[in-house]
Amino acid sequence: MKYKILLLCSLFFAVCFFVSQYCYINRSASLPRGIYLKTSRAIAKGSFVVFHPTAAQQPLVSKYVKNTPLMKRVAALPGQAYRLPPASDTDSKGRVITPFSPKTGIVPSAQFVVIGDTKYSLDSRYLGFVPQSSIMDTITPLFVF
Repeated sequence: MKYKILLLCSLFFAVCFFVSQYCYINRSASLPRGIYLKTSRAIAKGSFVVFHPTAAQQPLVSKYVKNTPLMKRVAALPGQAYRLPPASDTDSKGRVITPFSPKTGIVPSAQFVVIGDTKYSLDSRYLGFVPQSSIMDTITPLFVF
């Protein structure tokens, strides 16, 4: 019995270590909720990325999350034309939020357009472009629900 408990505890700690070192957990509605595995893939249109908001983006982001990287899908790469999906003038709690402008154009060099799955997602509709230097990892779904 002692060995079974020891084995279960060891397995639990091994899984926790693996997740903390090699995965991200998404609890927001901006992408499907679940566990995402870090990858070494190049950033491509449709990739999932994890990024820290820039200093200019931080005042807006800090109203919603504290010291948390954001996870979004890449909608446009540097040099590509983009058209942002419709944005809301209020957030999910009815507070005023200012959408990014321009809504269409060409993505600047070393910048990306990122989009979440909900109209309230803190993405390029509100934050604008995400610099490549802010992107920490590319990720792929491991277990989503």
